[in-house]
Amino acid sequence: MKNFISNGRILVCLICIFTVFCVVPAWAGDVTVSRKVDQSSVPVGGEVLVTLSINGMNAGGIVETIPEGFSFLETSCPVDNYRISGQKLTFAVIGEPEITYRVRAETAGSRTFTGTWNDAVDKEEGTIAPTTVNVGSGSVAGAAPADTNQVVPAPTSAGGSPWAWIVLILGAAVIVAGARAAGKKR
Repeated sequence: MKNFISNGRILVCLICIFTVFCVVPAWAGDVTVSRKVDQSSVPVGGEVLVTLSINGMNAGGIVETIPEGFSFLETSCPVDNYRISGQKLTFAVIGEPEITYRVRAETAGSRTFTGTWNDAVDKEEGTIAPTTVNVGSGSVAGAAPADTNQVVPAPTSAGGSPWAWIVLILGAAVIVAGARAAGKKR
């Protein structure tokens, strides 16, 4: 009985499987991170609960910049999954759909929260739309309310797609070379 599976066909199948595993993560994308505050206006000494909603990120990081005039109080993250350095609050994200943290307003004025995210799996990064909170007895003219829809810059590729195309092209070249070599043996 003849062996129906040649070594060349096994090699071609393995290369195709490897190529698919390299290309599919580059196409996954569509990560979104948004911020919501529970109050758009607080008195000096008041607290603000900030909620970060995370969609499509399996593993990565978020860096929140707490505006001057606010002090960090607490977060829903485990102690070993976040770091605070000055006004920078860094979170390690591993499958969390939401992270919350609480800050206290120390000085009056219009203050803006900003942030960035980085998806380690899909090799994408982006920014979180800024959120303004007014601190004092009244609202500061011209400040954007917390729930205002603001333009969020699109994610940028941090290396996923170019490598996927290189692997795909190399895989195709190996397949063609294997097919030619198998043709010459016959």
